[in-house]
Amino acid sequence: MITQKAQDLVDRGFDSDFGSSRIDQLFGAFGSESRFQDLIDQIHEKDRTIDMKRGEFYPEILRCIASMKRALANAYGIDPRQAHPSFGTNGSIDTIMMAMKLREINRGSTGAQNGGMLVATPTYFRNYNSCASKQMKMIAIPLRVDDWQIDVLHLLDALTIEKPTVVFLVTPNNPTGLAIPDENIIQILDAIPDDVLAVIDRTLVNITPEMGTAELLNRFKHKRVAVLHSLSKYAGMSHLRVGYALYSQLTVAEEVRPLLPLGLGVEGAVKATRLLVAHGPLQPQQRVIENIRASKQILGDFCSRHNAFLCTDFVANYCLLCLPPRLLASYVVSKLIEQGIYVMGGNELPEPRADLLRIHTGGRPQYMERLVAAMEELM
Repeated sequence: MITQKAQDLVDRGFDSDFGSSRIDQLFGAFGSESRFQDLIDQIHEKDRTIDMKRGEFYPEILRCIASMKRALANAYGIDPRQAHPSFGTNGSIDTIMMAMKLREINRGSTGAQNGGMLVATPTYFRNYNSCASKQMKMIAIPLRVDDWQIDVLHLLDALTIEKPTVVFLVTPNNPTGLAIPDENIIQILDAIPDDVLAVIDRTLVNITPEMGTAELLNRFKHKRVAVLHSLSKYAGMSHLRVGYALYSQLTVAEEVRPLLPLGLGVEGAVKATRLLVAHGPLQPQQRVIENIRASKQILGDFCSRHNAFLCTDFVANYCLLCLPPRLLASYVVSKLIEQGIYVMGGNELPEPRADLLRIHTGGRPQYMERLVAAMEELM
């Protein structure tokens, strides 16, 4: 039984814990291992196969991952070996960064490149953490102050001067919820040297039109490009931790492949494969798109009524809400917790800001209405 105080968990980044009755409820939602074992035994008998190479359910995991790779290849028009399923986007980021660190080590200190990750910040948490854990330099290019958009000219200058090993383009960006326009992505990819990896992180839903991933990979086959996707934000499958990286070149995929973890479960791989076979390239659920649009309207109306608040012009699952000077993020977060509402204070971001809240915008509109009502009480 969990005995830590709830506040201790909040301080460590958790919102709260589940009591034993809730755990029992959740347990009841999942199928039994014995039923799954019976099904696998039936499959082995029908196929007349005996797997004594690995045992347990490892053969099934590997076969399901292979099926998912084939479904990804068909959906995006690539070689199956250019598709790397992993545990969410985090798995893809960490594996790619490990490969880039090895690339820097193998190049040695006499190499022409200075190395590191070039990225516009603030950016996704895992980018900071992965850089730190691999002891790689992060070349941070601040977003523009006036609109939170990427400063393309500044980034291109840094590309020339800093000579990074990898460039990350997070679009839409987490935490701002703003997408990088297609013309800027093309401009940056055109400028990136052929031996530098460009990672386009498309984890978040984009409710505005954008170039398709298949088109992007095909257009830049001559470049080292990886595109990351996740079923967490698009398909509401964050509990299964399913994501994938797609590569424009087989040679790049093969460079990363030996470092891939056995990072998926059977259930996640099966559901992802079914989705890809049925619908092709990953598309966000209409429910999520409608929720984001409704949240944008609700928050926009709130900011119109209270012009001391400003919200990023988000098109994705997250946004930033700028607080007026008299309100500190830590105070607002604590008052919202009293009403059972959890948001992320800017003081918790990797680049802390006391005047910001990061808010999830992909949930039911009633959640956003409740948040806004609570904020009204703080006025």
